[in-house]
Amino acid sequence: MGLNKSLPPEVVEILQQFELNREQLQEISEKIEEQMKMGLAKTKGSSIAMLPSYVPALPDGTEKGKYVAIDLSGKNLRIMLLTMDGTDPPRHNTVNYIVANHVMKGTGDQLFTFIVNCLQRFLQEFGLVDANLPIGFVFSYPCELLSIRSARLLWWTKGFDIKDCLQKDVVALLEEALEMNMSTKVSIKAVMNDTVGQLAAAAHKYGPECTIGVVIGYGCNSSYLEKTSRITKFDAQKRGYNHENMIVVTEWEEFGKHGELEDILTQFDREVDEVSVHKGKQLIDKLCGALYIGEIVRRVLSQLCLDRVLFEGQSCEKLDETDSFPTKYISEILGEEEGVVKNCRRICDELDVQSHGTTDYIIIREVCDVVSRRGASIVAAALAALLRHLELSSVKIGVGGALIQFHPTYHQMLKEKLEELVPITQKFELVPADEGSCQGAALIAAVAERLKL
Repeated sequence: MGLNKSLPPEVVEILQQFELNREQLQEISEKIEEQMKMGLAKTKGSSIAMLPSYVPALPDGTEKGKYVAIDLSGKNLRIMLLTMDGTDPPRHNTVNYIVANHVMKGTGDQLFTFIVNCLQRFLQEFGLVDANLPIGFVFSYPCELLSIRSARLLWWTKGFDIKDCLQKDVVALLEEALEMNMSTKVSIKAVMNDTVGQLAAAAHKYGPECTIGVVIGYGCNSSYLEKTSRITKFDAQKRGYNHENMIVVTEWEEFGKHGELEDILTQFDREVDEVSVHKGKQLIDKLCGALYIGEIVRRVLSQLCLDRVLFEGQSCEKLDETDSFPTKYISEILGEEEGVVKNCRRICDELDVQSHGTTDYIIIREVCDVVSRRGASIVAAALAALLRHLELSSVKIGVGGALIQFHPTYHQMLKEKLEELVPITQKFELVPADEGSCQGAALIAAVAERLKL
């Protein structure tokens, strides 16, 4: 579906900047593939890091017992108890805790003490303080993994900025906090990125054909099962790694830091980047992630107010405030059938717009659609690059994260763009990975026990 050309010319002129044709997407995809191959060969130089995870296998369905997962992804800390006793799907209990802003920008001691206090409360609630359960730890920030239980933090994303954790082993920091603050014994079996956890959960559900996982949430990233021999920068013998396969975390959100996306950035993208915590970094997140696309829409709508195209030429002060148009508004607006405007009308009221009508709702909906579609197109270009690299004849791709879960049209847009970009000889299926990284982390802890890692 193309741009609605019956819109006012000022709207069309702005929204055309977000449209990417097939040739542009193909070019982006080929550049991504090139960077992926470089990332597998070298530790420096590529904008896509292709980080080894040290996780050698995905769940095979034989896992049994009780496992705990700790998942720090964005503003949420989730803790899960996964019980595998033959029931399908396995039983789980999850508690969510909100990480306060001052903790996200405080000290490492504050963050890890907070995590341990939440874990203590969780284990007490389920009567498991003395159970010595194995733990899988999801830490969704770029790390250099030194083993399946050791991860050195390279930089923060998703709004975190805790300086004294940089270049430190986050598992060691968690274990120190456990020793200092807990009266219970637990053992951390594995640390992983959220994409690894999600891939494990999807593989457990969909079987051995599911070897790629994509998270489209606050940010966007992926992981997949690679042959160890193709990770040529990784000296398996030297590291004592004697497994045929390894999950690789692409860290493709960094693509663009060498200027590869310069041609497609709009003034609105540049403004969002300019005021972000990590300027010039994580451009894929800023074009595709739930943390940013609402803000891009807000800036477009604010410009249209300035141009007197919206709301009968009236200004809207709230639209000039950062983050006043959260991404959930996009999901609510696009979740209504075309012509139904109840949510859009309510959102205009929430933004304190004095007078709004049908034309405004059509424009707002179109802006939400175009910005979302561009994001899905870029994710499709990255996935197409990975599929070409893997040369699999058939694959299931586990897709999860807040954006794909709650955005009503995202899955379909992603599928359509992938069909355009992937060779007809490669069969793929996008499968919803709703179980998420938390369940996957518990499963990876079970895999680590099974393989005696």
